[in-house]
Amino acid sequence: MWRSVGCVLLLLATANAATAEPSRFTCDTPRGKRVEVASGKGNDVQWIDDDLDTVRPTVVIDGETFSVTWGTSVATEGKGAKLTTYVFAAAHRTAASIFATRIDETTAEIFRFYFASKSLYKLTSQLGGPSPDAKPAPLVATYLAICHEQQGAAGR
Repeated sequence: MWRSVGCVLLLLATANAATAEPSRFTCDTPRGKRVEVASGKGNDVQWIDDDLDTVRPTVVIDGETFSVTWGTSVATEGKGAKLTTYVFAAAHRTAASIFATRIDETTAEIFRFYFASKSLYKLTSQLGGPSPDAKPAPLVATYLAICHEQQGAAGR
């Protein structure tokens, strides 16, 4: 009997150690569009394809902690690479996905990772009025990236 109890405890300890390691994903170039107010047309809006060729998001999921790195990973003409990592310590996790929101003075963003399809969805919305600069700020932008699980150094 003690042997059975020992085997069960060993199995539980091994399962907990395996689930304790964070899941890491690298994503393909996202696809997406943004909505902008058409210049000179009052309240008309237009859908615009975003150029996301240099964006390669990454995702790390560790229990209820959800980290997303987003931005331009390759320097372009006159601009350096600009990556931003968002760490959400108390993301909302369900059996199907994990998601979190980020809000600042001008922008609200939702990041959601779907486990079954291994896809990252990002929805961005402008909170304030029109941008004071010459370029109109997007009202909303939506992006989708297909991700691939990274293999650990131990070769899981």
